Amino acid sequence: MAGKKFRVVVVGGGPVGLTMAHTLSKAGIEYIVLERRPTVFEESGASLVIGPHGMRAFKQLGLYERLREISVEFIEAQTCTEDGRRYNRLSVIDEFKNDFGCSSCIFNRAELIRAIYEGLSESDQARVLTDKKVTEVTSDDEGVTVRCADGTRYDASIVVGADGVHSAVRKHMRSIALKTSPKIKIDQEKPFVAEYRMLWASFPLQGDKHDGPPGLGGTSNCTDHSLQYVLGKNIGWIFIYERLPKPTRDPVRYTEEDVLAVGERWKDVAFGTKLKVKDVFSKRIHAGMTNLEEGVLKRWFFERIVLVGDAAHKFTPNPGQGYMNGMQDVLALTNVLHSVLRPYRDDENGEYAGSGPSTKILSAAFQRYQDQRLAGAHQGCELSGREIRTQTQRTTALKFFDTWLMPYFPKWMDSLLLEFAFKKSIRNGLVLDFVEGEESLKGRSAWVHPMPNSATRALARKNQQNVVGPFLSLVGICGLGLAASMTITGRYKLPVLEKLPTW
Repeated sequence: MAGKKFRVVVVGGGPVGLTMAHTLSKAGIEYIVLERRPTVFEESGASLVIGPHGMRAFKQLGLYERLREISVEFIEAQTCTEDGRRYNRLSVIDEFKNDFGCSSCIFNRAELIRAIYEGLSESDQARVLTDKKVTEVTSDDEGVTVRCADGTRYDASIVVGADGVHSAVRKHMRSIALKTSPKIKIDQEKPFVAEYRMLWASFPLQGDKHDGPPGLGGTSNCTDHSLQYVLGKNIGWIFIYERLPKPTRDPVRYTEEDVLAVGERWKDVAFGTKLKVKDVFSKRIHAGMTNLEEGVLKRWFFERIVLVGDAAHKFTPNPGQGYMNGMQDVLALTNVLHSVLRPYRDDENGEYAGSGPSTKILSAAFQRYQDQRLAGAHQGCELSGREIRTQTQRTTALKFFDTWLMPYFPKWMDSLLLEFAFKKSIRNGLVLDFVEGEESLKGRSAWVHPMPNSATRALARKNQQNVVGPFLSLVGICGLGLAASMTITGRYKLPVLEKLPTW
């Protein structure tokens, strides 16, 4: 199936799929991206927040400057009651910029997708194919075949499912796995559960005197519902979260009437200290509503099929962990692929000769990828789950914590909460380990995975010598001790030299 060259089919042309187009291009791996919609550009969409580790990765991909042009740094997060009484505020920009050299950045999702796509070369843009609804995925020891509703067929070495929470690739992967190994432990067909739903709406900024300056965000916390808002560079967004009557695994398509009903129900909920939902909902530019699935798959791959992003794990969007974890998946998977393909690389032309590794080798590589990312995905899911349940005061204990403890936390306690909630995962942010670059985003907190360059390689060699040297010395001492012991006990006698050797 796969032909003569190693090739990747990425299903899904959203932010995660297009990010993988960049990383595969950097790795010199042939690929195509299949997007089911008629265009990768969204006319509407909510906001998207990218953390410092994401901006650092985009710096390596050559997109940082363009992304800074279309975004605004997250300045401050406020917490209010539903009647507009502010009881907590946190300077995000100070905390993150001091530690990492960059704050989180707020984007219009549609503008971000366009920037990522336009950042590809013309030849790479030609690899992104639209109107490609996947109807079948098959796999064997030679490769994979992906068939689309328009009758087209694409043969490749592996397929990457970056096609979101209702992933077609995940569905086909599960079917193939059960046919191949009926007793295999694999997630159910609808693996994620929704306990909440979300209405989002974009609106024109109302001016600093009303909703505040760009870069501001916050929440209005209530019982079983809450409101979140984010002010971007040119427009703002509100998000209304409601607890569902009962958890569900089934997807729901909400109508315009559903959107209007929720907007009307919570029209008097304040966001910030000066505005209410009704003040901006009537001026909405775009709006939509969706259920918020949660969960992390137990299995992210089977044979030559592998999942990234929301296809493998789904979080509520409150703390902005979804795309960030999808990006980490893409970086980890690309690093693994680049490593496993290294023996097949032709150094003269930089291309990969032959169809690449066997299914067994690829499966082992995908297992390493999953092992590297699984803990981070669970952490993101748990953080997001705690966040939405705190904001909607899901239990008496959470309501007490939110309304009676948090408002009285000293500043150092806010920093401590940020450390446990965000900073650890930010410090652990990945980069492509085969693309050299300078570490331009620096703060008082060191990155766990330094940017590859001659200085970091020299430091790695020095650290290795510092570890290996004492270890070998210890081995030598232990060996001499063992030899002496065996000689003394008579279990082994050293040979007697007739004369001393000369050098």
